[in-house]
Amino acid sequence: MKIVDTYSHHLQTPGVSLQTHLRQKQLDLAHEIRMAKKVYLDTKFWLLLRDARLGKDLGGDIRDLLGLLQQGVERGKVICPISADTFIEVFRQTNRETLRACVALIDDLSKGIAIILLMERVSLEVHHFIRRTTKGPDAVYGMEELVWTKVPYVLGFCTPISQSLPPAVDLAMQKAFLDQLWVTKMTEMLDASGDNDPPLTQAFEDISDQLNRGKVEHHHENKSFKQLLLSELWGVLDLYKPCFEDIMASIFEKDTGQHVSADDKARQESGRMVANLLYEAFRRNKLTRELPSLWLGAGFHATVRWDRKRKFKANDLPDFRHAVAAIPYCDFFLTEHSLRHLVSDRNLRLETLFSCKTFSDAASAVEALAPICQ
Repeated sequence: MKIVDTYSHHLQTPGVSLQTHLRQKQLDLAHEIRMAKKVYLDTKFWLLLRDARLGKDLGGDIRDLLGLLQQGVERGKVICPISADTFIEVFRQTNRETLRACVALIDDLSKGIAIILLMERVSLEVHHFIRRTTKGPDAVYGMEELVWTKVPYVLGFCTPISQSLPPAVDLAMQKAFLDQLWVTKMTEMLDASGDNDPPLTQAFEDISDQLNRGKVEHHHENKSFKQLLLSELWGVLDLYKPCFEDIMASIFEKDTGQHVSADDKARQESGRMVANLLYEAFRRNKLTRELPSLWLGAGFHATVRWDRKRKFKANDLPDFRHAVAAIPYCDFFLTEHSLRHLVSDRNLRLETLFSCKTFSDAASAVEALAPICQ
C-alpha cells in the first residue's frame, strides 16, 4: 500500500476545512479524467471480463472488449468508473479467488474512480440547480466536475472524528486520512478485510412481487404515461423532502451566517416548497435533462408499470440504479438486454436527452469503442 503522509502539511493549513479539501480533490480528479471517455459496466460485464482475464473461453467478442478497455485505459482514452451497486454486488462473491480477480480488474480499469452515492448525487444536483437558477451559471461548478470520487468513498463520505484532540489536530488528521484513502486500491481494501471475514453476501430485499401487485391494483389510475411518470416522481420527491430541507438550510446558513435548527417550521416548509416547485417544473416540461438522479428512477418504474406485458423482476431496482448512475454522466453503458431495451423506450426519450450510448452485447460495444481505444 502506498503511504501518504500529509499530516504535517495539514497542521499548517487549519483554515482549509475538510469539505473544501475534499471538494478540491474531486475537482482535481475531474480535471485528470476530463478527456477520457467514461465506460460504465454493470456487474454482469465486470464478471464476464473477469472470467475472460482468467482464461475462460467466452468467445472472441468478450476477449476483444477486455483488450480494448485495457488498451484504452493505459492510453488515458477511457476509464471505467464503478458505483455503490457495483461495489456491493462484486463483494457478494463467496469465492475468494474470483473475488480478488474481479477486484484487481476493477482496480486496473477504473483506476480507483467511482461515482458518488445516489443520495449524494440527488442532493448535489438539487443544490446545484437551485444555485445555478438563483445565482447564475458562473456561481457553480459543472456537475461533471463534482460527481467523481475514489472507491473507498463509493458508499458515501465519512471521516473519523475525535472529541479529545484539539480541533486543529483533529482536522489535520481527518484531511490526512482522506489523502490516504484517496490512493487506496480496492484490492488493498479486500486484503485489509482479512481472509476469514465474510463478503457482503446479504442480497437486496426482493420486492418485485409487491411492485407487481401494486402495478395491477393501480393500473386504472393513470390515463397517460406522463400522468404515471408524475405519480412516480411525486413519490420520489416526497421521499427526498428531508434532503431538500437540509439543502435549503445549508444555503440559508451560507448566505446569512445564521443557523437553522432541525425543528424550525420554516425549514420543514422549505422541503415541501422545493418538492412542489420541482413537481410543477416537471409537469410543465420546464425540466428535461436537469436533476437526472432524481427522476430517472421514477421514469424506469413508470415505464415498467405502463407496459402491461412486463413484470418487475428481482434485480430491477439495482439495475435501475446502474442506469441512473451511467446515463447522465458516462459516455457508454454496457448492461443487460432487458435494461438496454428499457433505456431505449420512446416514452423516456433518453437517447435524445443524453449522449450515453447503451449496449447489451460485447460485439456492438467493441465496434463503438475500437476507434476510441486503439
